[in-house]
Amino acid sequence: MLSIALYYNYIQITMKNDEKNSDKNKKCNKIRIKIHQKLIWMLQYMQKEGDYVDYCFKEMYIHRKDNGKALYLTKFESESSIPERNLLMIHGLTYAQFVFDIKYKDYSLCEYFAGQGYTVWRLDIGGYGKSESYEKGWDVTTENAAKDQLCAIKVICEQQSVEKIDLLGWSWGGMTTAKAAIWQPDQIRKLVWLGPCFGGVFEPVMIHTPFLSIDDDYVNRIWRKDPECQEQYDQAIVEPMLLNLWSVLAYRQKGGRLRPAGGAKEIMEAGDKWLIEPEKIKVPVLIVTGDSDFYVNVERCYETVGKLPQGSAICHLKHAGHAMYLEKNFYQKTRQAILNFLEEE
Repeated sequence: MLSIALYYNYIQITMKNDEKNSDKNKKCNKIRIKIHQKLIWMLQYMQKEGDYVDYCFKEMYIHRKDNGKALYLTKFESESSIPERNLLMIHGLTYAQFVFDIKYKDYSLCEYFAGQGYTVWRLDIGGYGKSESYEKGWDVTTENAAKDQLCAIKVICEQQSVEKIDLLGWSWGGMTTAKAAIWQPDQIRKLVWLGPCFGGVFEPVMIHTPFLSIDDDYVNRIWRKDPECQEQYDQAIVEPMLLNLWSVLAYRQKGGRLRPAGGAKEIMEAGDKWLIEPEKIKVPVLIVTGDSDFYVNVERCYETVGKLPQGSAICHLKHAGHAMYLEKNFYQKTRQAILNFLEEE
C-alpha cells in the first residue's frame, strides 16, 4: 500500500514538471494520466477500513423535456434502504457528484446514508460530470440547475412511488436547491444546505469568460483555514490520502480543468446582494455551516434560518470549513446533524 501511495505522488510531481517543460513531454503526460486514473481506483478500494454496508449502485440518463439535455443520475441503495426514504444530493460550482462518494475509510456520504435506510441519489447538473455539456457556460445558471433537479425529482418520485423526497445541496447547491424548493414544494419534504452560498462574502468581481479554469491551488484551497496560506493544505483539516483522491477525481470530470461560469458569475458579481429568497421556501431547512468557511457569510446563515419555516434549524460547527462533510474533525458531526434533522417528525 505504501509503494502505491508513493508511486501516486511520483506521478503527480512528474506531471507538474512536464507542464512546465516543452510540448515534447505532453505524450508522456497523457500516458501518466491513464496510469493515474487506474491507480486511483486501486487506492479507493484498498483504503477502505471498518464495517461497510453492501449497496447496489445504478446509473441512468434522464432528459429535460424543455431543452432535451441528458442528465446523469445515480442511485445507491442497500438491503436496509426503504423505498419511501429518498435523499437527492446536489453538488456545487466546481465539482460534480463524486464529492459525495469519496471511497476512503468511512468518508462516503452516500454509503453512510444508504446504511441508514435511505435510497441515495446524486445528480450531475447539466454542464458538469457526465451530464450533457453546454456550448455556452453562461447557460449553466442557478435557474437552469434548479430545472435539472425538478426533472430528477420527478423521475425519483415516479420510480419510488413516493410523493416527496429530501434534498441536500452543498455550496452553490444551496442556491439551486432553494430555487427548486420554491418552484416545486409539493415534491420536497426537507432541505439540507451544507456551506450554502447566500452572498455577502466577496466584493463584486466581474466574470468575463464563460468557462473558468481550475488549478491545483484552487482544488486545494478549501482544505485550508486561510485561503492565502502558502501551504498546499492544512493537515488538521483533511487526511492526505483523501486529498489525493479528491484532487484526481476533480480532473476526471468531463471538461478537465474547465467549469461553466454561469453560477460563478451570479455569486461573484452579486457582492452584498441576497442570492436566495428564504421567505418563499415552504419546507423545513437545516443549514450546516462553519466559521472557518471563507465562502460563506455565517451571520447571513443565522439571518436566513429566522426567515425559514417552522422546523428549520442551523448547525454551527466551530472551526469547520467549506467541505465539513469530509473534514476529519467534522464529517461525523455533520452527517449526524443531517440524520437527526431528517428523522425528526
